[in-house]
Amino acid sequence: MFQILTGLPSVKHDQLLHLYEGFPYQFTHHEQALRGIKENEFISGHIYYSKSWEDKLKELNMKQIFLYRDLRDIIVSYNHYVEKVDAPLFHVFREQNLSQKERLLAIINGVESSSFNHPGIKEWFSFFINWMHIPHVLSVRFEDLISNEQSQTKTLSTIIKYLYNDHLPLPIDQMLSSIKRNIDPSQSATFRKGKIGSWQEEFDQELKDAFKRSTGDLLIQLGYEQNNNW
Repeated sequence: MFQILTGLPSVKHDQLLHLYEGFPYQFTHHEQALRGIKENEFISGHIYYSKSWEDKLKELNMKQIFLYRDLRDIIVSYNHYVEKVDAPLFHVFREQNLSQKERLLAIINGVESSSFNHPGIKEWFSFFINWMHIPHVLSVRFEDLISNEQSQTKTLSTIIKYLYNDHLPLPIDQMLSSIKRNIDPSQSATFRKGKIGSWQEEFDQELKDAFKRSTGDLLIQLGYEQNNNW
């Protein structure tokens, strides 16, 4: 999403400024950051849904894009990411000498110990999911941006029209070309393979069953499956 937005004309971003989690004790600091945004500037982050955040963004008249992805691919990607950045969860994996499969199971089910807790995938996503139900928030599926050229163009056009309404600074074809030239997945901090369905290479039946027990019909709600017979 960063590369999409910075591909738009005159859009700016402070790469040192990111907002994470959005707990109540962070709210004053985060509000100050939001109020400091200049025209044609954006802030990226991972903010849990709350009514306070919803109301504040509405009060400040800010556009918001919520990007989501197949949770199975998030699990696989996150497993590699925590190792890449040496995150606290990876320390747990290393201390317990977990295999790749055991790490994936831990991300699915969560980790609880006397010294460290990490939510399972369903609980983690539950912190965000209500953003999808807010009418003025644009929800975008990651897969729609990379599945094929037609899907990408349609999704990018939706983003442009959402951000600019009927006041485009350039013809939409020029804006689309500018965005596409700016997209380079290998430059993303979370880039690994950049493809859809990588989970199928790593999920055996035990992992599939664990995921289904943990998440119920969440994939169906999100439009990734029609039933649980996958």
